[in-house]
Amino acid sequence: MSSRLSLLQKVAIAAALPILVLGVVLQRGLESQVRQRALANAVESTKLVATLGIQPQLSAGELTSGLSDRQIAELDRALAGAQGGQLARIKIWNRDATIVYSDDHSLIGRSSPDGPSDSLAESLAGETHSELLDADAPGGGDEDGEEVDVGTEKLLNAYGELLEVYTPLTFGKGQAPAGVFEMYVPYGPTESTVARDVHRIQLLLIVGLGVLYLVLLPIVLGASRQLRKQAQIEREAADRLRQADELKTQFLTAVSHELRTPLSAVLGCAISLRTADDLGLSREDVRDLTERLEANARKLNRLVSDLLDLDRLAQGIIEPRRAPTDVAELVRQAIAETGVAETRTVHVDAAPLVVDVDAAKVERIVESLLVNVQRHSTGTNLWVRVEPQDEGVLLVVEDDGAGVPPELRARIFEPFDHGDDVKSYAPGVGVGLSIVANFAQLHGGRAWVEDRAGGGASFHVELPGAITPAAALEPVG
Repeated sequence: MSSRLSLLQKVAIAAALPILVLGVVLQRGLESQVRQRALANAVESTKLVATLGIQPQLSAGELTSGLSDRQIAELDRALAGAQGGQLARIKIWNRDATIVYSDDHSLIGRSSPDGPSDSLAESLAGETHSELLDADAPGGGDEDGEEVDVGTEKLLNAYGELLEVYTPLTFGKGQAPAGVFEMYVPYGPTESTVARDVHRIQLLLIVGLGVLYLVLLPIVLGASRQLRKQAQIEREAADRLRQADELKTQFLTAVSHELRTPLSAVLGCAISLRTADDLGLSREDVRDLTERLEANARKLNRLVSDLLDLDRLAQGIIEPRRAPTDVAELVRQAIAETGVAETRTVHVDAAPLVVDVDAAKVERIVESLLVNVQRHSTGTNLWVRVEPQDEGVLLVVEDDGAGVPPELRARIFEPFDHGDDVKSYAPGVGVGLSIVANFAQLHGGRAWVEDRAGGGASFHVELPGAITPAAALEPVG
């Protein structure tokens, strides 16, 4: 298994991490809100008990003088079912910090020896105060140092945690509190409510974040793929520009060389002919110079024609002009005009064959194949065949050189492409075989290269065209 992560895995991780962080933050925030809301609800319930259950049965004076047994009994009955029986301890304080009522009657009449606690003092000043008492905390969990009675210690041991709430008791609008209603509520039910709400929140978060993840994953994956695709396109464009620049340089170098060589020969022959009398040249010398001048002029003409035809092919403005043509005779003329027989032993197998083709373009095909062999083949023999087919003709040009590697057989028919190792080829513009392939396609045929039996390259050009009787033949030329 590869140690590198796949694109999908990277995208999945990239999309999951922010969602997980968001989930943790949301859970903690919502859990804190739920807890605060639960505590606020408990405090509001205590205020409601004080307002509806306590204040209607008491007066400010009674808190100062103390409650009768009858009032204590009535408060016992009134508070017995308060908050659904969830009350753990009730106390009513007067302003002297003395307990005037408690569900534990043994606490009635007691007072704090050190005066009102901080919580009691705040409530006597008109503020509601609440705190959480924990049995495991030092001092029973009372933060402001209020003495915890023995009964409260038992409640803490029984419930573990108690919510202690102080609510001011007022008996007139704008009057100062005459006392304080203190109530202990077991915190267990509140914590259970908080836990249930938190679990529901967690479930909703998991579902919501899962949906968000499923929505974001294809978006992030698509964006990542688009970025990778765009980067690949940009790399390919840069490679094409670099290759085009290299191709331009190679093309200009090749064209300048191809033009300079015959031009130099033409110029030299022209100067020699102009000064033939001064140089004392014989008739044979003049004839030789004239032949060289003609040959180099033909090279220039062929190069310019190739470049012009390549441009016309790119624009799609060349159409074949078909006429009955003796392809075998055309091949022999091309062999003679290129002078390939001067450097190679040429074997021609071409019986007369009249085919409806574009004679000028077929001549260029044969000429380009022969020139290609002259430039790039190291062999000494050349075989040229003209083979009739059911609907056309097959031209075959073979040599006994090194051949063409399989990986280059398609590329060599591209314009300006000599292959990977340009140094192994003789100078040339690199359009000859492209002309061959394009002219074959104009006829509805194709061109390809394969290995020759016995070594070397075998170039094939298939040209569809109607085979006509010899009587319809027009002179080639």
